[in-house]
Amino acid sequence: MRGNKYDGQEKMNNIPTPTHHPVAAPATALVVIRPAEGQHLIGRAVAALPQVQARTRSGRMVIVGGSTTRHVVWALTGSDPGLESFAVGWVRDGVLGETPAAGRGPGPLLFEEGVQTRGWPAPLLDRFTAGDVYIKGANAIDAQGNAAVLIGSPTGGTIGAALAILLARGGQLILPVSLGKTIPSVPAACGLLGQGRLERVMGTPVGYIPIMAGCATLITEIDALRLLCGVEATLVAAGGVADCTGAIILHLQGQPEQLDNAWNLLSAIREGRGATVSA
Repeated sequence: MRGNKYDGQEKMNNIPTPTHHPVAAPATALVVIRPAEGQHLIGRAVAALPQVQARTRSGRMVIVGGSTTRHVVWALTGSDPGLESFAVGWVRDGVLGETPAAGRGPGPLLFEEGVQTRGWPAPLLDRFTAGDVYIKGANAIDAQGNAAVLIGSPTGGTIGAALAILLARGGQLILPVSLGKTIPSVPAACGLLGQGRLERVMGTPVGYIPIMAGCATLITEIDALRLLCGVEATLVAAGGVADCTGAIILHLQGQPEQLDNAWNLLSAIREGRGATVSA
């Protein structure tokens, strides 16, 4: 028997209307990050990377001294290695130079099969295999993802000793570096420098080692906030006066909980409430 022509329509009318749950609009914020705060933020993010956490227990890892890598060590170990005792090269008092030799510590932080020491990294680099980690600060980055390191040593310093081994064996180079070190073009700058090519230098003559995009993992403040809090950050301005000289201003976007986490993290760093990052 043929059904009523309205039966199908009635059945359709009885289908429950789907419930549409409104999606929360992304929350936004504008934050000012001063240079030391940015370094600590980046340090916490690098320390939290899975490959870094893994190399504290097995395999090999080198953390070369510097003003930003200092904060990686601080986050990993809970102990501040100090600036003058951990870094070697720096830009200070208006010149390119080095930290006082008398106050320096024994060298980079070294990890091998869960054992932590300090010293010149070359012997440990000889034992590097694929996946081992080398962490070194940088002096310049550009929008294309290239980075560069200033070189005071005539033989290439710690990055000169490491780069060929890392690229040959498949090691992981991680560069913690602030957005404040952004320049227009690393390749354009590369051909300008060299310790014997400059007629005048404010401080120590330096060379320049470029690290092309894809050869290293760069961790900036933007990457750190994405890794630690899940927010997307955009650099919208930079600079300031007094304690904010060299600051960066970031626009943040994410879900409300993510924004709360980012805000609380930055506030904790500003108030000196950093915590050790562990697996």
